[in-house]
Amino acid sequence: MRNKITPLIFILYLVFTSCRIGYSGGDELLQAAWYNPEGTLTVWALADIQPTEQGDREAFEIAIEDINQNVPGVDLAIVAGDIVNDTEEEVFDWYVETRGGSYIEDWYEIIGNHDLKSDRGKLFREKLREDVDYSITVGNILFIFMSDAERGKATEIPDEVFNWWKELVINNQDKIIVVTTHAPLEGSGIPFSGFTDRQIIDSERFTQVLREYNVDLWLSGHLHLPHSMWNATVEKEEFGGTEFIHLSSIRPEIWGMKESESRVLTFVCGSDKVLVQVRNHKRFDYIPHLDEVFTLSKSYECGDVESD
Repeated sequence: MRNKITPLIFILYLVFTSCRIGYSGGDELLQAAWYNPEGTLTVWALADIQPTEQGDREAFEIAIEDINQNVPGVDLAIVAGDIVNDTEEEVFDWYVETRGGSYIEDWYEIIGNHDLKSDRGKLFREKLREDVDYSITVGNILFIFMSDAERGKATEIPDEVFNWWKELVINNQDKIIVVTTHAPLEGSGIPFSGFTDRQIIDSERFTQVLREYNVDLWLSGHLHLPHSMWNATVEKEEFGGTEFIHLSSIRPEIWGMKESESRVLTFVCGSDKVLVQVRNHKRFDYIPHLDEVFTLSKSYECGDVESD
């Protein structure tokens, strides 16, 4: 089916959108005492490019143009899977060429279920990166990336990868930890994450760890829902206060009614705050009432990217 968002879900979105108001606007946040524009780490976080027609390709091309022209200073980009819809070499080549038109030099992708579709990730590994479960450190922020391992709609993460993740989390409690997966955790509170084909299989492995050890942010895509959907971000106190953040699709949905969206995260040196903004690439603008500021477990210490 072409659209992951059904008309019924879109109607629900229209109903719940009005509830997603009351956050401070970007201008007000950028004037806050904790914000220092001279020392930041800015992350462009996106998901589900997944072109099935020319308009979908144009959406990603326009998103790159928008970032190039209107969002200066992005240090790295995170792509939470489903770069392609069908695993064809030409589509991967188009993605690599389009990405190459961005001023952003550091890109970190994971495999989504569609990136495995017919070749089990062979082209992803050839065109993008051989290691599909990996981590990087920027200052005192540990970014952990875990790819889909199977072609089903749910995200399957093997036990050996889970154990690797668990060890990283336990041994890096002195750091801010940011995790990226394609689907969200069951129990995260992200819409539809309770459905088997919209979650990480055996999520309880992860949530048991979160009850004891800190993970600050958990980014995921897969759902293609607009960021204005109720519970597109959820703080779960029972999981140590982890903030779960849904990444909408770059691909438009429902005949363009769900427009191309992504998020921009700004960490500020010396501050325990992170500014999370929603970028609408069709309008070339932020959506100010969706701006949010989250408190991290510790202050960000500036530093360069290090591969772990």
